[in-house]
Formats: sequence, C-alpha cells, structure tokens
Amino acid sequence: MSPHVKRWIRTAAIAFGAVLLLLAAAAAYLVATFDANRYKGTLIEWTREHKQRTLAIDGPVSLSVFPRLEVTLRQVSLSEHRRADEFLRLDQAALAVEVLPLLRKQLVVDRVQASGLRLRYTRDAQGRRNIDDLLQSDKQPDNSGNDGSGRSLQFDVNGIELRNVRVSMHDVPAKLQGEVHLRSLTTGRLADGVESPVALDAGFDLVQPSVRGDLKGDTRLRLALDSGSLALTDMKLAYAGSALGMEALDTRASGNLAYDGSQGALRAEGLRLESSAMLGALKLEPSTVSLQRFSYEPQRRALAVEQLAVELKAVRDKQPIEARLQWPQLQVEGSSLKGSALQGRVALGGAQGWSADFRSAAPSGSFDEVRLPGFEATLAGSGERKLSGSLRTDLLLQIAKTAVALDKLELQAQLQDPSLKPLQIAVKGRAQASAQAAQWQLAGALNNNAFDTQGTAAFAGTVPTVHAKGQFAKLDLNTLLAEPSAATAGKPAATGGADSPIDLSPLRSLQGSLSLKAGSLIYRPYQLDDARIEATLDGGMLRVGTLAGRIWSGSIDADAFADARAQRVMFKGAATNIDINAALQDVAQKDVLEGRGRVSFDLESAGKTVGEMKSRLDGQAALQLRDGAIKGINLARTLREAKAALTLQKDAVQQARQTEKTDFSELSASFQIADGVARNRDLDVKSPFLRLGGEGAIDIGRSRIDYTARAVVAGTSKGQGGAELAALRGLTVPVRLTGPLDAIDWRVQWSAVAVGAAENTLKNKLADKLKKELGVPSAEPAAPAASAPAKPTKPRDALKDKLKDLLK
Repeated sequence: MSPHVKRWIRTAAIAFGAVLLLLAAAAAYLVATFDANRYKGTLIEWTREHKQRTLAIDGPVSLSVFPRLEVTLRQVSLSEHRRADEFLRLDQAALAVEVLPLLRKQLVVDRVQASGLRLRYTRDAQGRRNIDDLLQSDKQPDNSGNDGSGRSLQFDVNGIELRNVRVSMHDVPAKLQGEVHLRSLTTGRLADGVESPVALDAGFDLVQPSVRGDLKGDTRLRLALDSGSLALTDMKLAYAGSALGMEALDTRASGNLAYDGSQGALRAEGLRLESSAMLGALKLEPSTVSLQRFSYEPQRRALAVEQLAVELKAVRDKQPIEARLQWPQLQVEGSSLKGSALQGRVALGGAQGWSADFRSAAPSGSFDEVRLPGFEATLAGSGERKLSGSLRTDLLLQIAKTAVALDKLELQAQLQDPSLKPLQIAVKGRAQASAQAAQWQLAGALNNNAFDTQGTAAFAGTVPTVHAKGQFAKLDLNTLLAEPSAATAGKPAATGGADSPIDLSPLRSLQGSLSLKAGSLIYRPYQLDDARIEATLDGGMLRVGTLAGRIWSGSIDADAFADARAQRVMFKGAATNIDINAALQDVAQKDVLEGRGRVSFDLESAGKTVGEMKSRLDGQAALQLRDGAIKGINLARTLREAKAALTLQKDAVQQARQTEKTDFSELSASFQIADGVARNRDLDVKSPFLRLGGEGAIDIGRSRIDYTARAVVAGTSKGQGGAELAALRGLTVPVRLTGPLDAIDWRVQWSAVAVGAAENTLKNKLADKLKKELGVPSAEPAAPAASAPAKPTKPRDALKDKLKDLLK
C-alpha cells in the first residue's frame, strides 16, 4: 500500500472519529439539557389550540438519542374533542425511531411499546367519528404521497408490543357496540411487502353483535400498504366463547388467507375450520369445513372453488343430526363457467329419524347467476315418523348478492307422525334467501287444504322480521292433527289444569306481521267462517288488530294483545246474534244457558300458569239474550210445588239437572270482574209468569258460584199453575245458587216467604167465601156485546162491585 493511500485512510479515520465524537457530544448535551416540563407545556398548549382537546401528562418524560431516538411517556390522558369526557388514557408508551433514516426522509421505527391503554371510539348515525379531528392535517394534504422532495415516506417498524389495551366502541352505522381487550399483541418487523410473525391474545365483550369470548393464536402477516392488502399464512387461530346466538363456541382456523384491498378480492388455500357449539337445544359436535382453494374477485367477476367439503354433526333431544356436502369444482369468470355436480346428505337419527339425499346436474350460467339444474332431494323416514317424497328445483346461486334461490320448486311428500294425521303435502312456487333476507311465493295443499302464501323475512336485526300472508279456501286443522285421547275427547286442546304453564317468551324471538284469510277455519269444536286475522309482533308484544268471522250461528269481531315481557294478555270485542249454548259448550264445556243474542267483553290478565291467569282476570262483560232458558232447574215446576214447601216452612235444596230448565223471553246481565271474580247486580230475566233479578259472584279461578236470584210471580193463569202459584203472587222468592260450577246447588228459600204466602192464601180464601155469599162469580164475566142495550144498575149490583174491589 502506498504512503499516499495510507495517508488518506488515516485522515478519513481521524475525520470519522471526530464526527462520532461530535455526535456523541451533541447527544450527551441534548440528553443533559433536555427539559421535559418545557416540552410538556408546549405539547399541551399545541393540543389545546390545534385540536381543541385537553392533554395531561402526569408522569415523567424520558428521552434517549443514540443509536435511536426514543421517547417514553407515562400517565397520559386525552379528552374528547371540545369536551371534558375522557377519550384516551395511557399508563406507559415508548417509541423508538432510527435517526439516520429520518435524515433520508424514511420512517424506520425500531419498536413501539404500550401498556395500560384505554381508548373510546364512537361513530354516530351521520357517520361522524370522535377521531376525525385527529386525522385532519393543519396543512393542505399532499396528494402526491411524498414529502415534497420527490421521496415517498416509507413505513418500517421493527416490532410492536402491546399489553393490556382496551378499546370501547359504539359504531351506529356498523351496528357495533362493546369492548375489545387486547391482552397482548407482538409482531416482528412490519414493513411493506415483508412477512412478519404475529402472536395475538384478545378478548371480546360485544353487545352488538353479541360476541363474548377469547381469540388466541399466531400467524405470519404480510402487508401491502399502497393497496390496503394483507395476507395471513401458516394461520393457527382459535376462538372460544359465544357469538351470534351460539354458546360454548370453540372454533379453530388454519391455512392461508389473503385480502386484496385494491380489488376487494379474497383468496384462501388449504383453509380448514373446525367448530363445536351450542345453539339453543342443538349441540354442534366437532364439525369441519375445508377448501383446497377458493378465490373471489368481484372486479373480474370471477369465482373459483376446489374441493369444498362440509362435515357437520349435531345432537338435538338425544337425536343425532348429520350433514355432508361435496363439491369438487366450480370455476366461473364473467359468462364463462365450468364445474362439476354437487352431492350430499342431511339426516336426523333416532327413533323418529329421516334423511334427505341430494344431488344436482353440472352447473351452468354465469357469474351473475350460477344455475344448478335438476337439483333433487329424496326424502325418507323411519320409525314412528315415516317420511317419503321428493323435492325438485333449479338451485340458483347469486354470487354478487350472496343469495340462493329455488326456482320451479316442486315438493311432493307423505308424512306419518304420532302427533299428526297422515299428511299429503304438495307445494309449488319459488323461494329466495340470503344472509340478510328471504322471500317466498308458494301454493299447494295440506290434505286437501289448499293454500296460497307469500312473504318476506329479514335477518339483519337482533331478531328476525317476518311479514307473511296466507289464504285458505278451507283450513281444517282436524284433518291435520291427531285425534285427541279418550280422556280429552270433545275438549279443546287449550284445556289444562291450574298448574299448566303459559309461556309467552317465544314472542320475543320474532317480529313482523301476519295476515290470514280462510273461507273456514276449523279446530275441533270451533268453526270460524269467513275468518280474518291481522296481527303484528314487535318487541315481544303481539297485537291482533282483527279477529273476525262467523261463528255459533252469529258473528264475532274482536282484538287481542299479548305482552311477553309482563306475561300479560288482553281480549276485547263482541259476538253478535250467537247461539250462547253452543258458545259456552265450545269455550267452557258448560251446558247452563240457552238463547240467542249479543255478548260483549273487555278482559285482561297476567300470569305464568292457567290458574294464575284465571285468578288475576280483570275487566267487564255483558250479555243480552232472547227466547232462551236457564238450565239446571225448572223454577215454574218448583214454584208450583210451593204448597208442600210452605207447609213445612223448610228450604228446598236440589242439585242442577240438565233435563230441567227455566224458560225466558229476555235476559240481560253485566259483570264487573276483578281478581278472577265476576260480580253481577243487574240480572233481569223475563218470562210469561216470572221476573228474575239477583246479585252475586262467580269465582272464575276456583270455578265456584255464590249467587242469589230473586223470583217474582207475575201471573197465575191455570195453564201456569193457577191455584198453586196464587199464594206466591206478588211475592219475591229467593233462590240461592252455590257450589262448583259443574254441580250447582239450587236452594229455594221458602222460609223467607212463608208468612207472606200464608197471608195471600188467607186473603184468597176470604175473597172466595165473600164472593160466594154475594153471588159474585169467581171469574170476570165476559164483556157484553157492543150492540146490546145497557141495563139499569141496581143497588145490590153496585154493592157487589164495591166488595169485589175491596177483596182484590
């Protein structure tokens, strides 16, 4: 080596050493003279002036310079924009940046560390976020994406380490509310196009959507910042908790997954999902979904699927459920399509098992609509529930809409089930469904009960929303449901003991509306002709605005309400010109009254059992009847036997007998109902020889009566008892009704009228004797003819007339 070269090397080394010494001295001076309080005040003031937020730094600020510029902050808080509410709180954070790349306008972050971070993120219905002011620059943005010198600012982070980070979110447009707890997140180098290891441990506590659980795992992450893309390779992630109505959810994902932000494309290779969960009474046992290759590129209108395999296993009520699907290939781009047929099986095991084996022909169509023609499912069942039949349709996959449609649907099936009569099912029409909504238009018949139905369903809310319309020429449920047992034959299915539960909670699992029309709606004793039902369901509250039709030889027009939250029901309306005996036998299985007329009611109750509902019944009811009878006693016959009863001066007690009845021409009564007891004070019953009033109570909860009717004899013609009733003419005879409604005791209280009846009898005998002595006929003579001349009145005749008036 020449002396000249050596001299240059020595000179360069001395110069380099001098520069290092100078930099070291400058760094030492900067660190020694660094005044954290001065920079705190400047930063706090700048935040207040430029961002209208309050910044507080309660902990120390430390600075190191070489070989990297590193700043450490502790106990930091930041308020919301123009509000004192807390937006962010930080226990500790450290940021280390390489110094030399900064001189070249390159951001090379050595490491980012943070712990104890609590952040609140919100976005209102208008899309305004609480971080918008932080993202806005004080200067005009440079749309070229560089720093003004022609060099783009590069992003490069050697590593990130986050501990105990909590983010509270309330995003109205995204329907997202809850908290994410990032227990730990560690990464390797994060830079454009560089693959980096990532380890994650996070917890979710979201109210909307309902997600509560833990996500753990690791993968390798590659970022493409310019296009907003990312790729996950060697992915091994596990989630345990609950999500979207599923409990005890345990899901594991492995494989490679990539998202291209510039095209909105999604790709997967060797993807495998393994899951188990509980969905209500359904237990999903370990099941898998696997894909050898999948790609979805909406801009190219392309979709590719290779070796899709689904294996699902579940148990419900101890009955195993299996589902399998295999689709070897589908490749579509624009109007070009090729692929293979799919096939699979769905089966329910157990004593009442059934299965459906399905397959299709090779697909056709385009990206807009992939058609699987000739899709056919063969239905079979065994055990007590026997099922046979077939479903044929063209299965349409609408990729861009993520929807499935059943076109030219034809279902022919036969079902035998212990709870049903043998069913013949025939349905034709079309249906369409997606993850967000469904709609259908179907026509068919159930055991000759022809119907048409159409409707829509939406699944975007917290509960499904269904709007359905149905029309039947005749809906006879008796042709569909099994015959009742001998013990319950002739009684409506609603009949139950006092302890029978009433659960309205299913009303909270659905919302929407129902419109049903039927020429005849029949269910065991009931037959409602020209039936119309209009109902809405929202928030667990069922409102039946219209319940109308012809029934019991008359008509009914009513509305009803049920509230699942309070277990409360209401029923209001009127039945006009009905046969009251038919109504009572159908509704209450009571044969106590005959006649036709009007019944009005306004009732409400609450409770969790039949007995509780009866005992808490409140409201009012009224009835007006004509040409009927009160069954259980023949008051006319009983009062004609008054002579023996009055002689003994003893009350007569008899049990109600269905063969006995008391006829009336008119009956009216109203009832005030409170705590399950109906009270009446205005009974008014009219017949040719009797007038009935009364007051008392009917205990609906205990099915007992305590009522006192008051009978007044209005006439005593020979055809209606004549002499036997003469002693009771004008008197009030109390009749007490007591006991269970199924076996009422009728007590005629003769002791209360014995004295008055004796006076009437003595008066009648005296009158008869005086009339005999005076020659006055016992019956009024017929009126003389109008043409006969009037005879002169004699003094004796005038005396007779006065005596008759006196003895009346």
